[in-house]
Amino acid sequence: MHPPPEGAQPFIYTLLVFLHIFATMTAVGLNASYAIWIARGTRDPESLPFALRGVKFIDDYIANPCYLIGGITGVLIIAMGKIVAPFLWVAIGLYVVAMALAYGVYTPLLSRQIRTLDTKGSGDPEYQALARRSNQVGVAMGILVIIILALKIFEPPLW
Repeated sequence: MHPPPEGAQPFIYTLLVFLHIFATMTAVGLNASYAIWIARGTRDPESLPFALRGVKFIDDYIANPCYLIGGITGVLIIAMGKIVAPFLWVAIGLYVVAMALAYGVYTPLLSRQIRTLDTKGSGDPEYQALARRSNQVGVAMGILVIIILALKIFEPPLW
């Protein structure tokens, strides 16, 4: 059992830790699968619309909500403690940046990519540019998530 901070109700704290880890593990795992979906769809142009729509569905209805649950439970876990380590402030900042990229850039970009695929096809230069940009944003978000994970696991003293 993950030891609760002094004064925290053990069951509630442990439940929050479980939900936090489960939600973020689910979100990260699903995000990692996007590369597989998109690579498979790119190799078979007939399945590309299905692959992109599958990624969009997972992103909208499972991964992003899981990231939100992870953020909320993370804040509640931190609130139960009395001291916030510096690495957590960095992780929170990176989380905010990642969520801004997810909701403000990646999700609208993926929608536009799907619309362009439907109207112009995968060989169109506009579609190709959108696909490259979408991949770049996805990689950037993945790097942020890996850094957040490393901060939590290694808990480095930052100052």
